[in-house]
Amino acid sequence: MAQQLGLFDNKRNADAMAAPPSALRSSAPRAHAPLRVRESRRARRLTLRMLPPDTLELVVPRGTRPADVASFVRKHTRWIERARSEIAEHYPEGRALPELVDLTAVGKCWPVRYVHDAGARPICRVADAALLVRTRDAERRDAPDLLRHWLIEQAHFYLRPWLLREAAVVGVAPTGVRVRLQRTRWGSCSSAGSISLNAGLLFLAPELVRYLLIHELSHMLVLNHSRRFWRAVERHEPDWRELDRRLSEAWGVVPIWAHERAAQGDNAFDIE
Repeated sequence: MAQQLGLFDNKRNADAMAAPPSALRSSAPRAHAPLRVRESRRARRLTLRMLPPDTLELVVPRGTRPADVASFVRKHTRWIERARSEIAEHYPEGRALPELVDLTAVGKCWPVRYVHDAGARPICRVADAALLVRTRDAERRDAPDLLRHWLIEQAHFYLRPWLLREAAVVGVAPTGVRVRLQRTRWGSCSSAGSISLNAGLLFLAPELVRYLLIHELSHMLVLNHSRRFWRAVERHEPDWRELDRRLSEAWGVVPIWAHERAAQGDNAFDIE
């Protein structure tokens, strides 16, 4: 995936630069992912990044002049167009529902069977070697939420024990484990030792998931990205540089229906 630059949040500029809403709803390939501008008190520089599945974000320090934002956008026009092309390539079918769900991290794969029954409770569960998604309407409006809730349940089932096994190897004990569809990270570790994991990890290769777990558990030893931290990671994952690069490029593996942005909010995948 193209490199991240830096960003700024200003609603007036966001409205001016965003693509029409129809570009997000279409099932055809997108010509333009919208560019959202967000102001941040913590930002020290303007930064561009991709927010899968369908948005680019420009983060800017609070108080940045609109003229400086416009100049930054002009300077990085090629990056923006290249990022838009990558988004269109990774997500050509808009918000299409899956015909197959492949949880690569744990070696599980199911065809998806959709049924509708106006009088029955909506469900999403494995039945007869398939993932059954039952909605109340033929348009399957409930299906994305049902699939996301099911995915989070699967992530709780698989990722939490996996994390605890790796914690025993690292020699730490998390104070808590939370699994959800996170807006901005593959994973995070709080100063109190509580670890959050993104359910989207289930779509990644097992070695990437293990690296992410080692990464977050190492933050229980060093809560920053100093040389001391990376030495702690390297003790348990010598190939961390290559895995870190692959993880930073892995957002396109997560299907569009599984992105939290498909429901609300925005999404970008980093680790910290």
